[in-house]
Amino acid sequence: MKPSRTNYLLGVGVTWNLTSILRVNRQMQSQAFTSKALQNEMEVIDQQLKAQLSLADVKMKNALDTYREALVQIKSASDTYLQKTVMYKNGLSTLVEVTQALYTLNRAETDRDVAYSNVWQALLLKSAAAGDFGLFINEF
Repeated sequence: MKPSRTNYLLGVGVTWNLTSILRVNRQMQSQAFTSKALQNEMEVIDQQLKAQLSLADVKMKNALDTYREALVQIKSASDTYLQKTVMYKNGLSTLVEVTQALYTLNRAETDRDVAYSNVWQALLLKSAAAGDFGLFINEF
């Protein structure tokens, strides 16, 4: 049996959600605020890195100055110790003065070792702030 009737339907449908404009507008504002917050956070981190690099430079300068001063102190303390031991051998000084000179020499050597350690710490801080550990590794 053949169909005797045929129906054809042709149409175009258009739908438009009236609230989608407001929703998209709010999403755009939200994304703009998120982008601005991330940009501000990046600026803060950049400022922190610059401040840390500046601090590392200052610490490095101070550590090197302290180390150079410690070398002068050792030279002075060793000369004093030598002078006091010679004076003691010749009867011109007491054992207490020799002991004090030895204590001063020991303290100067300890200060030198601490200053040397501080130089390495400052170099490590500087290489960390710069993001290049090659500065630290190449010094070995």
